Amino acid sequence: MKRATSSPERQREDVLTVAASVGGHIIGWADDWEVSGATDPMTRPKLGPWLRDERSPYDGLVAAAVDRLGRNVVTA
Repeated sequence: MKRATSSPERQREDVLTVAASVGGHIIGWADDWEVSGATDPMTRPKLGPWLRDERSPYDGLVAAAVDRLGRNVVTA
């Protein structure tokens, strides 16, 4: 695979690398692989609960790219 691939494995590796580079660590994953990027992030099955404060406290989100959070940058 090329370095530029967007495979789940590649994205997970990128997220772990970025989190470690700023001294962070991952406390949970919101893998909504089967959900359309056009879906409002607040209503996604796995990401939505984090955004609605229904999960553990956290200091930030990490994504392989902004479009992994949602296609509409304003809502993401």
